[in-house]
Amino acid sequence: MNMKNCLSILGLAVLYVVLVFACAFIGFLGPWCWVVAFPALAALLGAIPYFAAALRWQKFGVATLLSLALGAFVYATGECDLIGASLMLLAGVLADVIRLLTGNDTKCGVSLAYPVLSLGVMAWNMKLWTDTAWYYQGAVDEMGQAYADSLMQLASLWVLVLTIVLTLVMGYVGIRVVSGKMKSNLK
Repeated sequence: MNMKNCLSILGLAVLYVVLVFACAFIGFLGPWCWVVAFPALAALLGAIPYFAAALRWQKFGVATLLSLALGAFVYATGECDLIGASLMLLAGVLADVIRLLTGNDTKCGVSLAYPVLSLGVMAWNMKLWTDTAWYYQGAVDEMGQAYADSLMQLASLWVLVLTIVLTLVMGYVGIRVVSGKMKSNLK
């Protein structure tokens, strides 16, 4: 891999982090936007830099790099703890394994791997379901009592399942749209 290709892949990793982080701001509109819409929107928009990087690097590691960049960023900024950042990285590694098994140089491999990478974004707000009391107090401190009270209505298993399914679907839709629009040498 030449230096120009490496730099473009690193630039796409930065773009991925910026796009996902920008999607998080939708959470200021309300708890539903934070818990459900944010990961789904990030899955949709994150498909662009992922696909562009996957075209340039048709080997194991694209999703791992993107998830590492995102996890490191949210951990460094205090937005996520080490466990959450590690879960993001795990989603990236799992996505790369799926792509490796289904074809690093195929649209099918990219289409099946990317939605799994998208799930990693959910680690950012996973404590809503795993440490609800801590999450509630943090929401009170950051967003106020009314927002936190509304947020607690979303701390149910069905909202978790809804968010997972919606994120997977939006990741798949995003990667299929991008792969259909961008010129590609993938089979």
